[in-house]
Amino acid sequence: MPPKVIDVRRYYWTTRCPLQAGDYQGGRTVAKIKMSSVDTAWLRMDSTTNLMMIVGVMVFDTPLDVARFKALLEGRLLPYARFKQYVVDDGMAAHWVDDEKFDLDAHLHRVRLPGAGGERELQAMVADLASERLDKGKPLWQMHLVENYQGGSALISRIHHCIADGIALIGVLLNMTDEDPNAADTPRDIPRPKIKKFAAANNAGGGLEAVLQALGPIGAQIQAGLGPAAGALAPVAGMAQQVFDKLGPLKAPIESAMDEGMRMGTKVVAKYSRWVDDPTQAVDTAKIAAGFAQELAYLATMPTDTATRLKGKTGTVKCVAWSEPLDLVRVKDVGYVLGCSVNDVLLASVAGAIRSYIISKGDSVESGALLRAFVPVNLRPKGKEYKLGNQFGLVGLELPIGEANPIARVFEVRKRMNALKTGYQAVVSMALLGVLGYVPKAVQRQALGLLSDKGTAVMTNVPGPANPLYLAGSKIVQNMFWVPQSGNVGIGVSILSYAGGVQFGLITDRKLCPDPENIISNFSVEFDKLMTSLMWLENGFVGADASAFDNMLTTGAEAMAEATIEAVAAPVRAVKKAIASKRKSAKS
Repeated sequence: MPPKVIDVRRYYWTTRCPLQAGDYQGGRTVAKIKMSSVDTAWLRMDSTTNLMMIVGVMVFDTPLDVARFKALLEGRLLPYARFKQYVVDDGMAAHWVDDEKFDLDAHLHRVRLPGAGGERELQAMVADLASERLDKGKPLWQMHLVENYQGGSALISRIHHCIADGIALIGVLLNMTDEDPNAADTPRDIPRPKIKKFAAANNAGGGLEAVLQALGPIGAQIQAGLGPAAGALAPVAGMAQQVFDKLGPLKAPIESAMDEGMRMGTKVVAKYSRWVDDPTQAVDTAKIAAGFAQELAYLATMPTDTATRLKGKTGTVKCVAWSEPLDLVRVKDVGYVLGCSVNDVLLASVAGAIRSYIISKGDSVESGALLRAFVPVNLRPKGKEYKLGNQFGLVGLELPIGEANPIARVFEVRKRMNALKTGYQAVVSMALLGVLGYVPKAVQRQALGLLSDKGTAVMTNVPGPANPLYLAGSKIVQNMFWVPQSGNVGIGVSILSYAGGVQFGLITDRKLCPDPENIISNFSVEFDKLMTSLMWLENGFVGADASAFDNMLTTGAEAMAEATIEAVAAPVRAVKKAIASKRKSAKS
């Protein structure tokens, strides 16, 4: 059977492009657009304990001019149509609908902090708002402008995850801001993609077989490679069948929608496979198939991480805390000496901070203990960062909280990160999210619950703007955001670099961690321990492998595990000076 050529305009506008106000389809203004399956999955993921909102905070050095800010929102935010559309979900599919009664004042609220109006009060307000549902009768976002914060102001933003992921929202932020404080607040257009022709084959059947069949030779080898792992998927599949059997006349249309979801999942896999990107290129299909099969098997049989006080049943109240920015140059210096990335250094510091917190509560942390954090991985092609929606996958990073030595911890993080970078876990997880967007809520919740029980945290590490930004003429001095947690995951970790600093923030479930500020305070301490550990390095060990530090690990681990910020202040300065000298020598 020849491929079925679908209507290009309809396919493009309904599944590919975030429509903007004033776009046309068939000669009329578009008023209703079908939501993608991945975005639908995020829409339906809200629970009583975890709301699917991205929560952001900006702190300004001067009071934000309200009238000027509202005009800027009109000219730079609202051209993104999603911010003027509400969602209609009939259980079969979700749609974006233009809000003809849209009122900006219903989304921008002016508030004042109680009491002294300090950081603690701002954090309490952010925590309260993170536990409050958005009004689904309106576009799913709100901003609260705090007008009495430390001589300036603060802006708390809440945006439902179905609108966009973190990378897309960074793009929205950049579109709203300027690097020049005196720049005019002129409206800005949103970049438009070019329409291309698309063709889609009619795939017979549904479920996992539809995806594997559509992948051709790779799919056949994935199916063969799954082996015993296929049995691990049976409980969810069996539950789905029980639900379908009770649907009566609704069974056929729902199964049809699931087939479409599987086809979309297939496109995700294909889109990011070199085999599809360049069919003329010789690719080891067996290797790709084995990789996908391995990731599917791992997701199905993934063991739970180490049980700690941070893992358990979540409640309905959140807590929020953040640090003062850490100098990014210092982080780069440490990475330079160890031959590791900035990301490795920061994640190792997070692992150390969590380890110290657990021990401070009187709990033991066994050697080899791991805390799994689900980390979003951007899957957008370059140049498409402006597109709203969700285009990312999740990988499960196991943080080595059982490792006492700071340097050994960095190398362990590096090893685990490198293993994730060479796998297909992110692509597979995004494809599965696309499928879950089309299944009944009961099946979706069960599947997501099985996954979330395997981890303890959700963590983002996003490189933000390198230069200071200005919003309506006011300088942004701090910038942070948190992505939502799902199921019984009760810890959200945010690492965001901005203007030469690294901001570390936490959002936690109060039942599991009522004092996130005590983890936050450990972050800089653990980083300083790492810098001090470098004092054991002999000259010339720039970029050395972990084996080169065996002697240091043996003699220094116990002492470094007990180091305090007061004990390391002077050595840190000495290490920084030594690093500068090493860099100068390496260049000459």
